[in-house]
Amino acid sequence: MMPDDHLSRIRELKFKQLLVFERVATLGSMHKAAEAVHMTQPNVVKIVRQLEELLDVTLFERHSKGVRLTVFAEHLLERIRPMLGDARAMSEELTALRGGEGGLVAVGTLISASAWLLPESVAVMKQRHPKVGLVIQEATNDILFPMLRVGELDVILGRLPENPGEGVETHAIYQDELMIVARANHPLSRQPGCAVSDLLDYPWIVPSNASPVRKQVDQFFLGRQLPIPDNQIVSLSMLTNLGILARSDALAMLPSVAARPLIQVGVLFEVPIHVRLPFGTIGYSVRADRPLVPAAATFVQVLREVGARA
Repeated sequence: MMPDDHLSRIRELKFKQLLVFERVATLGSMHKAAEAVHMTQPNVVKIVRQLEELLDVTLFERHSKGVRLTVFAEHLLERIRPMLGDARAMSEELTALRGGEGGLVAVGTLISASAWLLPESVAVMKQRHPKVGLVIQEATNDILFPMLRVGELDVILGRLPENPGEGVETHAIYQDELMIVARANHPLSRQPGCAVSDLLDYPWIVPSNASPVRKQVDQFFLGRQLPIPDNQIVSLSMLTNLGILARSDALAMLPSVAARPLIQVGVLFEVPIHVRLPFGTIGYSVRADRPLVPAAATFVQVLREVGARA
């Protein structure tokens, strides 16, 4: 194909085709993409085929569980994500210029914020600005920060990373610490005190090895010449962790801001070993090269207001 033919075909690309392609590529499924863009699956398949014919490449390899990206799809996805993020930001800005009270805020959250700061902030936001939509995605830094850089997310909320990378600004809200907790009627709750070695008798909910908190959990035992508990449940889901704590004798280290309200209402209790570990700085991260859309700027103001109560 001649260079002029390539240019002609690129000019024929339609925004809708790219949007559908991005959803298929991100979700890994024609069916899930169809649901996300409110189209039928045959129409999504048709649009993908049109795009493949237009670009004269194969974008996806079909398999039993969905689709895999080809090298052409990976390259196209990398190119169009910033463009789609900019288009979303432009739409939000036009809404604000029209004087509307609507808008959409795309929020990424880490487990450190998902139990207290984010729910509290969402409740305040919806009370004051009911027409503003909120889309929330919980994941780890390696997933969330690339999404922030290309504009798929407006803000990431949680424990601030030591090195967020280029193009990202971090803003501190409060310092937090880790507490060792269990269900309120745990056997340890009937003891006036206990030694760290007593904690080895119970299952432990721990984060994955990639989490900075996991290193602190391990060091808590190793620093006291004790083995790391081998009866482990590895989980990064706050909802799952709370469910396990409520139904078993498991122990866990939770951020104190998330644990304290549950202790106050009698759901959890703090294991009486009188040790607190530093957890880190809780805050939010945004793109450094682009101002927040109006709805996201309002949400950040709410975050700071709620965080001041921590």
